[in-house]
Amino acid sequence: MRSLINSTVMAMVLLCATAALAANKAEVSVPFSFHAQHQDFPAGKYLITVDTQHNLLTLNSETNTKLSARWITGPADSNIQDEKLTLKFDGSGSHHTLHSIQLGNRITSRLDASPRNAITGTAEKSSGQ
Repeated sequence: MRSLINSTVMAMVLLCATAALAANKAEVSVPFSFHAQHQDFPAGKYLITVDTQHNLLTLNSETNTKLSARWITGPADSNIQDEKLTLKFDGSGSHHTLHSIQLGNRITSRLDASPRNAITGTAEKSSGQ
C-alpha cells in the first residue's frame, strides 16, 4: 500500500514538472517572413522559451541557429490550465512586424513600438562657413 502511494505521489510530481516545462517552451511555424528587434526573420519553425526566473523570453530559429532575439517579459492574463503560445503581428501586404509574444502567463511588451525618446525624421549635414 505504501509503495502505491509513493508511486502515485511521484507520478504527480513528474506530471507537474512536465507541465511546468511545457509552459516554458513552445515551437511554432510562422508561414511568412517578419521583422523583429532590427532583424529580418524568414518564414520557418521557431522555438520560444521563457526563463521565468529572469523574466526573459527567447525566440530562436530552428533552421538558422545564429538568428535569435530576446526580450524581457511581464505577467499576462492567462488561465493556468491554458498555457498557450500567442504571437501577434502587425502587417501590411507582405511586410509583417512582430507585435508581441505570450507564452503562458508571461508576455512581452509591445515590440513594434518606437522608443519614447527616439528621434524620427531626417538630418542634413551643414558645412561650417
